[in-house]
Amino acid sequence: MALTEELKDILKLKDSPGPFISLFMPLSSSLHDVSADRTQFNSLVTEAKRELTQNYTASDWSLYARELEKFAHDPLGNGTARGLAIFVGPKGGLHFRVAQPLSSRISIADKPEILPLIAARELTFSYDILLLGKDVFHLVKVVDNKPELVELPDDAPKTLQDALGSELGSRGHWQRSTGGDNGGTQYSGTGSLDTAENADRRNFFMVVDEYVFKNYSNLDRQPLVLVTDAKNQGNFRKLSQNPYLSKDVQLAQVANLNGSVKELQLLTTSITDKFKKAEMETFEHKYEKAAGSKRTTTDLSVLMEGAIAGQIEILFVRAGASSPGRISDQLQIDTTSVLSHDNNVYNDLALLTISHGGEVHVLPAEQIPVEADATAILRSSVAAG
Repeated sequence: MALTEELKDILKLKDSPGPFISLFMPLSSSLHDVSADRTQFNSLVTEAKRELTQNYTASDWSLYARELEKFAHDPLGNGTARGLAIFVGPKGGLHFRVAQPLSSRISIADKPEILPLIAARELTFSYDILLLGKDVFHLVKVVDNKPELVELPDDAPKTLQDALGSELGSRGHWQRSTGGDNGGTQYSGTGSLDTAENADRRNFFMVVDEYVFKNYSNLDRQPLVLVTDAKNQGNFRKLSQNPYLSKDVQLAQVANLNGSVKELQLLTTSITDKFKKAEMETFEHKYEKAAGSKRTTTDLSVLMEGAIAGQIEILFVRAGASSPGRISDQLQIDTTSVLSHDNNVYNDLALLTISHGGEVHVLPAEQIPVEADATAILRSSVAAG
């Protein structure tokens, strides 16, 4: 996970005085069945109060209670999220709803615990799907692996007839040009001997390509996955000028333009699995290449020194892994104090890596590039010693 807006907010919170309560819990799938969520939340807050007042006697519970009170009456979920992460310090707090369930727990430390949040965000994808037929298209937005069919506006070129209007059936094909009287894109025929049907389809594809780019891809900057038969895959890609059209993930199959919600979810799952596979292959390739130039390590002392120096390019942590130790706000390595015994040093490594522009990935053991609780790709080679 690279530096996202939510991680930027957590880094800002981290720089304020602690200690911090990190609360994680799963959420029910329905807003109409929230009693279990409320009971669980109240139990976690009670546990947090007991631990804070016993182990951090200098801290004022009322400062934390004021922030947690915001969740006392409003729904904890939103009907789609399956997990809730809350970070609270004496000066304020943050909360995030995630698509993946989170294990119920709290932790209190001098820094927010971000590893469970990163793990929940791992291998979830947001992208657009272009369902393309020969004379009609639909657009689907996928957020955190969940699809929703876009309701296109009335003036969208949803069908070949909408797109071409009076030009439908004209011989030849259109070419894009810019700088017309209205400053927009113009199309002109070339007198090609192509059949009218093929020309119409090509012109339709160009209009759809431009419309999706201008109104969706260029605004959201999400990958666009094309779903259409093999012939139209090739034809559309030859014409497309959309840089967000995915080259790695594509489905050469007839687009089901009238599928049910369940069928759309199955299609999305299939595409998401392709994104997952592509990402894991990318991780493996990067790690193998870095290992060849002596830029990988599993040595914890090297990892801590590298994090402090901003030398970690990508940090991989096994989900659930923990090791006592801490890196202080003064960037000192501490493995002997009472605070270090209760702290997970991998969390400190993650915070420092992200603050220096690196990536952090929290993955199941079988998806870590090597057999270790933590490993990293470094920005420079490890000195032999």
